[in-house]
Amino acid sequence: MIFLGIIQKYSEIIEKYDILRFKIVGNSYQLICKIFMINNTQLFVRDYLFSDGSKKYSFHWQDTEGNCIIRWDNAPHHQSVYSFPYHKHLGKEEYVTDSQPMNLEMVLEYIMWQLC
Repeated sequence: MIFLGIIQKYSEIIEKYDILRFKIVGNSYQLICKIFMINNTQLFVRDYLFSDGSKKYSFHWQDTEGNCIIRWDNAPHHQSVYSFPYHKHLGKEEYVTDSQPMNLEMVLEYIMWQLC
């Protein structure tokens, strides 16, 4: 994971970021951060890589009022979604739909297309 390289690549849409937790143990890591976009929206990142190679993530993008715009995650709680456990919440969190596995760079690419 090259967090700072990804942040630099999307610097035209990122105002600032706060790393709340970053821990590396062997080949696993935990990243929790908050990214502030140029339009005052915020992206909350929880990205974990475990030593067995499995990943757990949540990328929650919200508007200036704190409302969910979209959240991608892989928590195994929406078994009816075709792409289980990968899914996304659109707008109101009750609306859940299919998603491909995501990472920070893919999320920032999506946000860039929305903002530019």
